[in-house]
Amino acid sequence: MKGLFSKLLPHLIAVIVFLVVAVIYCKPVLQGYVLNQSDVTQWKGMSKDAFDYKEAHGHFPLWINNMFSGMPAYQVAMESGNAVSPGIFYYVLTLGLPKPISFFFLACICFYFLTQALRLNPYLGIIGGLAYAYVTYNTGIIEAGHDTKMQSIALVPAFIGSLILLYDKKYLWGLALTGLFTSLLIAMNHMQIVYYALITALFMTAGYLVHWVKSKQIKHALVAGALALIAGALGVLTNAITIFTTLEASKTTIRGGTEMPDKNATATGLSKDYALSYSMYKTEPFVMMVPNIYGGSGTPIEQKLEEAKSLEVLQSMPQEVGNFLGQFRLAYWGGIGSIPPNAPAYIGSIICFLALIGFFILDNKHKWWILAVSVLSFLMSWGQYFEGFNTFLLNVLPGYNKFRVPSMIILIPTLLFCMMAMLTLQKIISMDNKAELWERYKKGLMLTGGVFVVLLLIYFGADFTAQTDKEAIQQTVNTPEEVKEYVRNFFSALKDDRRSLFMGSLLRSFLFIAAAAFVLWLSIRKNTGKAIVLGLIGVLAFIDVMSVDVKYLNEESYQEEAEYNQAYFTPSPVDQQIMQDTSYYRVFDLRQGLGTLTGGAVPTAYFHNSIGGYHPAKLSIYQDLIEHQLFKFPQSLPVVNMLNTKYIIQTDQSGNASVYPNGEALGHAWFVNAVRYEKDAPAVMNALTGFSPRDTAVLFEADRQLVSFTPSADSSAFIRFVPNGDDHDVLTYRYSAATNRFAVFSEIFYKEGWKAYVDGKELPIVRTNYVLRGLSLPAGQNKEIRFEFRPSSYYSGKTISLVAGLLVLLLMAAAAVQTVRAKKEKAKA
Repeated sequence: MKGLFSKLLPHLIAVIVFLVVAVIYCKPVLQGYVLNQSDVTQWKGMSKDAFDYKEAHGHFPLWINNMFSGMPAYQVAMESGNAVSPGIFYYVLTLGLPKPISFFFLACICFYFLTQALRLNPYLGIIGGLAYAYVTYNTGIIEAGHDTKMQSIALVPAFIGSLILLYDKKYLWGLALTGLFTSLLIAMNHMQIVYYALITALFMTAGYLVHWVKSKQIKHALVAGALALIAGALGVLTNAITIFTTLEASKTTIRGGTEMPDKNATATGLSKDYALSYSMYKTEPFVMMVPNIYGGSGTPIEQKLEEAKSLEVLQSMPQEVGNFLGQFRLAYWGGIGSIPPNAPAYIGSIICFLALIGFFILDNKHKWWILAVSVLSFLMSWGQYFEGFNTFLLNVLPGYNKFRVPSMIILIPTLLFCMMAMLTLQKIISMDNKAELWERYKKGLMLTGGVFVVLLLIYFGADFTAQTDKEAIQQTVNTPEEVKEYVRNFFSALKDDRRSLFMGSLLRSFLFIAAAAFVLWLSIRKNTGKAIVLGLIGVLAFIDVMSVDVKYLNEESYQEEAEYNQAYFTPSPVDQQIMQDTSYYRVFDLRQGLGTLTGGAVPTAYFHNSIGGYHPAKLSIYQDLIEHQLFKFPQSLPVVNMLNTKYIIQTDQSGNASVYPNGEALGHAWFVNAVRYEKDAPAVMNALTGFSPRDTAVLFEADRQLVSFTPSADSSAFIRFVPNGDDHDVLTYRYSAATNRFAVFSEIFYKEGWKAYVDGKELPIVRTNYVLRGLSLPAGQNKEIRFEFRPSSYYSGKTISLVAGLLVLLLMAAAAVQTVRAKKEKAKA
């Protein structure tokens, strides 16, 4: 028992350290405060309809109505519906802790697991876990509310560690854990991180394969490769609902392309320019080692410097000019552009230093594949600044043109440099031949010195000018000479501020590295004890990164939960006025201008069914309608009317909001007196300009054979919506008509899953007015129309995910049983 406790003690210490650090750093969460995360706030607005439905019906709907006049619920809020799922392990790994404590704790635990799969000293695992979890990039995305991204980043090390177990012949545990962590990683539903994790796994597998071939372990290579594929398949299939529905939906979203001419998209995916936006300058990855060389983030420069020259200049000029220039006093001047990063990808100067010297100290097992995937990541992070190469990748890598923000891939080197750093430390404290170690170490010092020389060259050669600076200067071309002088003085001072920030950050990193280099010198040349070396390096590395983290995520990032809810989720007087109407309708909110059509789910989608909203993967046909029609409001009023927009919210010149009832809203459904056919998407879209939606339906020429229509002036014909207890996935109507009629329904067309039946007989749904549904209805009296949303991707995925999830859990149980038996047999021996 005593021996077991001594083995478990380092792991117990690791858990306690990770928990204590996370709790202290995120203490306000335990005091009734919450993070004001903009993306999470938007998600609450996006998902309110789904959660209200679940409260009433016991499960989430498959279709929501509160955004973009209706859309699939897959990417907003969905659950598997399976009672047994590997997802239970997520709550085990996070101890049920509140966020963001759980995020940091999970990242620590997963990286610690990676270090143990690599058979490193457990205390090195503690250092590495803290280093990885508290990479400054993570604090920025947490504050912004990119929760699924952070959860995915946290899980990637465990996914890699599970593969390492498998490749090191721990077959059963490797199979079970690779299946489990693949399942958890995909379940976070951030496919771009999954994509990057897969790239890393492929490079690592190639590295192992070279070793296996050289050592003639062909059988092991085949077994390990087969088991890795099986584990990956199980992990994917446990998420069959998410995978199948996402694949289905992606073809219809802006990530899947557009039928309209669009600079941001092609017919199959994002356009080159859009996919490569938010790229890093070629020298910008150095922020991993020196955080503020490009300003750190888009915060005002005075938040970075105690004495900002540009702020002094700003305060000395006329108020009107100062107000204009004040919006440009940003610290960030890197390549990511007008929407700067929330925080730099700073992993710590000491961690980078350890990784660099590792390329000389370590053997070949890991360093070359780490170097290869890191270099590839840097090239991909350059995006538009290395256009030829990255355009080639967009064309040849499957699915790569569905993603944007190339700078996001910097998270892979942050993981691998942390891994490399821990491998390096392990080698330093365990290598017996100190003379050889010293020679290798000196080469690492020279490489580090070379990096600082490069950074100095960047410093002396940089112009410290952001793209937004150039845009501001361009806007003042036609202003009086006096104003131009103010502008020149301001941006000259801003450059000096950025230059000062660069040099201060560079000097800071140099001093931390010098301190760490001295500690390693003590270890190599003076044989200083392992505990002292690990303790000093661990403390220095933690102080190094945390002293930067607290500038991005601190107590000021939180607010009282009641205050937060009051600010975002309490209906205003105009919202309350509209909510008195309990009928079904939509709202067009112009309180913040036309931008709310694509940039805001709060407050409108939280309280109402909105014709706008916020989602990064909205339906492409609706995005087309927004760009080519709704953005032209009020000229697009006919389109607004066909979307059953009963209320319009606008503000006056004083900023006071008012509700304007729209008496022209067309309701749920109506019969038209004419049908007009157009040959393609641009022609259909153009036909919506100034048309009369009450009288005419605009269809695609390709759908002509689906329509049997007899123009009629039958005043007795009617079509009415039949309330059905707010079931989003089933819609019922009643109609009567003496002749064949064509009905338009103010519901969004979505080919995959929606079916229409008249008295039980299926009729084809015709895409109408570019985004709506239409039916060619036979003559009859008091006939029932029933729309049902039953996507096969969901229902087939549900069954498959249940079976795969059970298999993963059985593998986990089998691995545990095997371990217990092995220990009992060892004890008997």
